[in-house]
Amino acid sequence: MLKKVIASGIFLMFVTLTLTAGVTITLDEALQRAEAHNLSLASTSVDVQGAQRDIGTAWNLFLPSLSMSLSTSGMTPVFQAPETTVTTLTGPVTVSVPASNQGLNIGLTASFQLNPAVKDQFESYNVAYQIQQVTYQQAKAEIEKSVKQLFYYLIMQEKNIAVQEANLNLSQQRYEETQKKYEAGFASEVEVLSAQISVEQLKPSLQQAKNDYASNLLSLKALIGEELTTDLIPTGEIPVMNGGVEVTGVSDYLAHTYGVGLLDLNARQLEVNKELTKKQAYYPSLSVTGSYGLSLWSDSYSNTASDTFSYQVALAIPLDGFIKNSRTDVGMQKLDESLRKLSLQKEQVLSQMEVQVASQLQSIDMITMQMALAQKSLELTEKMYEMQETQYEEGYINVVDLEEAQNNLLSAKQGILALQYQYLTSLIELSSTLNIDMKELY
Repeated sequence: MLKKVIASGIFLMFVTLTLTAGVTITLDEALQRAEAHNLSLASTSVDVQGAQRDIGTAWNLFLPSLSMSLSTSGMTPVFQAPETTVTTLTGPVTVSVPASNQGLNIGLTASFQLNPAVKDQFESYNVAYQIQQVTYQQAKAEIEKSVKQLFYYLIMQEKNIAVQEANLNLSQQRYEETQKKYEAGFASEVEVLSAQISVEQLKPSLQQAKNDYASNLLSLKALIGEELTTDLIPTGEIPVMNGGVEVTGVSDYLAHTYGVGLLDLNARQLEVNKELTKKQAYYPSLSVTGSYGLSLWSDSYSNTASDTFSYQVALAIPLDGFIKNSRTDVGMQKLDESLRKLSLQKEQVLSQMEVQVASQLQSIDMITMQMALAQKSLELTEKMYEMQETQYEEGYINVVDLEEAQNNLLSAKQGILALQYQYLTSLIELSSTLNIDMKELY
């Protein structure tokens, strides 16, 4: 007996040290780590930074296009060198032009084009930045939803493991008691075997629950950007079930969801692009071009450097946009069709989301009713087990009947945990659909 007590003490000490060595984490801490270290969210933030950079550097639309050239040229006769007449003091003299004509030129060209569409280009950058911001917030909300569901599942599974372990320990104690009774002649061999089978049948489900816990813990670590080797221990309380949930003004909530917001922004971006395309296709453009050239030498004339400057100011008036079914006209028609399509898509999304919210509310009501019935069933099962345990101790029933009552009690407790998790998951899904904090639904 003393050896068992010492062994139990050593085991409890080992378990305590193991738990102490682990890193505990709350739901709020997990959400903070996910926002800071989730790879998918970090990838989305890169797009936000790029869109913000476009706004910050939009002034470069007014920069001219600059180009610089360095060239050399030459001309060599093929059959006969050309001749030219040069007047000297003694009279005209015919001389031959050098066989090659080479030179070195440096050129600098600047061109600038101005169109009324520049203002719409600025607006396009702003809308694109807003789209990336909403996309980031939507991705963040999805990550938060996944973290919450995983976190609460781990808390629930931990409770389930504790219930199963307690049930296994109780079956193990009963098996040992039955073994002693058998040795004393107060129990049959069938009762001993039945008690032993009951113990062995509980082990696979317990091991499966532990495997599920470990697997989902790895998923949580990957989601929040934690090292997979970290001994992470989620800790926290499960929100209390407060019954059914009522939501008024569903359409107002849905109008401010990320999905609908993105559709509105995409429609706005199409409108801006349409206006931009319209001004580029129908409005005149002013272009200014200037070129400066420097010739360092030319064999045909002299080695003295010479330079030139030329400029051009032009007003271009596009005409193809006024032609029916031209490329520009067809492009404008496609933009109008895209706008109509987005409008219909928004109506469809709102309708689907209303159905989804109604289904989620109905699911919460059903789970609430099931929970009320499950609580009553658990109370009755506990009373039944206590009565069966008393009758077993007094010798009125055998161990098989008691094990059946014990298994019914285990199932009832697991059913309560499962309904609690379903209720919590439904709340998380509903709050995600409505884009509100889950606490507003309590």
